Amino acid sequence: MKILVTSDTHESTKELKTLLAEYADEVKIVCHLGDHAWDLLQFRNEYPQLTMIAVAGNCDYGQDLQREIILNISACLDNENAPSKKILLTHGHTLGVKMGLDRLAYYTKEKGADACFFGHTHFPVCCEIGGIFVMNPGSPSWPRGGSKESYGLVEISPEGGITGKLVRYELDTS
Repeated sequence: MKILVTSDTHESTKELKTLLAEYADEVKIVCHLGDHAWDLLQFRNEYPQLTMIAVAGNCDYGQDLQREIILNISACLDNENAPSKKILLTHGHTLGVKMGLDRLAYYTKEKGADACFFGHTHFPVCCEIGGIFVMNPGSPSWPRGGSKESYGLVEISPEGGITGKLVRYELDTS
């Protein structure tokens, strides 16, 4: 099963619309990790086949969104015996992600999750920390820290393995 991961779009939906069109037939879940999470949710009617999940970030004021979600998903929707995986979705600002990722990984483990997707820094990260798969997809519209526009793709194998990659998003300047 594949998951499209994005964050920190800050009301710039052109890139998000392009990503949804490109991956609508390839992914099952799309996650937005805050800071204008409604940028994703406004496309729910256009892509009813996709499960869209969003958490609130520090710039999502007054919106009815949870600050974190633990996704409990089956590795393969067609196999009820496949191992399930828990993924913590959070923006990350309350866990000090700009100062390092150890606290985030520890918190994820404390919550019983196998992986964590977070945003806030606008800087892409894909790694493992203490046995926890960690991904920040960066931002498809507002990169920081010398990074390029980016998003993440995560795959959960039928055996329950979690792998991911960061994809540089080439902006259409026309």
